[in-house]
Amino acid sequence: MSQNKRIDATNQNPERERLLYAPLVQMNINKFIKQLKSEEAWKKDKHNTITIYKSDSTTIVLRGMHKKSTRKSGKVNSDATIQVLKGKIKILAGATTIQLKRGQMLGISANTEHSVEAVRDSFYLLTVIGTV
Repeated sequence: MSQNKRIDATNQNPERERLLYAPLVQMNINKFIKQLKSEEAWKKDKHNTITIYKSDSTTIVLRGMHKKSTRKSGKVNSDATIQVLKGKIKILAGATTIQLKRGQMLGISANTEHSVEAVRDSFYLLTVIGTV
């Protein structure tokens, strides 16, 4: 990606205009969490997500999940990390279950099937490294 990349606001998400890629992209995580919690998707759905950085090789997504909600099993074609910012989540991969709480992080290798369950209302960063 050789130029700056932005995402525009929409009628559904007027606060979603932001810079996704540039030589420097400053991200206010607390502001994004507050934004996610204020949106209709957070109020009516089990989770809400916003992409906060995207280049040709890396994508960073902030995801909020309500207590006891689950992101169904899936896999990413690249290596990834999950870093818990608030709350507590469980990662299930085959017969392995790992609990993560605020300040903890997990690396997941490419093509590892996993699901995420929120033990409490939680927010975490999913960073995907490689072509998405």
